[in-house]
Amino acid sequence: MTDSISQPKPFDALNSRGLAGKRDYVRGLEQRRDEEALSLLVECLCDESWYLRDQAEEALMRIGPSVCHVLLPLLEQGLWFTRTSSARLLGRFGHRAAVPGLLRLAEDANETVADAARDALVAIGRGNGGICLAQALHGLAPDARRRRFDEIAMRDRTLAERIDRMMRNDELMAAEGGEALSDDSAVVRASEEGLEWEVLTGPPISVPRPETPGGGRADTPAA
Repeated sequence: MTDSISQPKPFDALNSRGLAGKRDYVRGLEQRRDEEALSLLVECLCDESWYLRDQAEEALMRIGPSVCHVLLPLLEQGLWFTRTSSARLLGRFGHRAAVPGLLRLAEDANETVADAARDALVAIGRGNGGICLAQALHGLAPDARRRRFDEIAMRDRTLAERIDRMMRNDELMAAEGGEALSDDSAVVRASEEGLEWEVLTGPPISVPRPETPGGGRADTPAA
């Protein structure tokens, strides 16, 4: 007989703990923030316990965008709630590298997963990722492009209009940079500034004049 007691695996020990134990377990992983801890938090996202998944998702959100590399693979695998959590987090982080995977996930057979992917795409577009969305949509087959674009437009009409303008700009669609290309990039800013200048210097807008004493009405260019 030996005095040594084998240390149980963290995930196995988790099953015998109550809510407080699960919360403390996740907090400990959050404080560690090393690669093993991140891997264990991903395991928590795959657990059947809603409470544990929720705690892990909140912990990953607090750790920040540095966790994105462990979330990206989850878009292509795992249970529906794991794919949903991953999509939601990547969207909140505005992780542009997730755009191709999220576009595929938007076709998921599980509507909750698909909606999470569509919401995440909009969140990335709002977070300086409009050009990444535009380029990715531009590369899709026409039918798929229209479906994804309409889903974005239903959620954010202004973002959809920006993306549409970008897709019509051949220079922007050919611009290199991949995920490093953002709406703050010089080529994108130049395109936006050109649009603003065109609006400011466009043809004069005709506005109706008040009726003349004779009852007539004439239109003249606005000053």
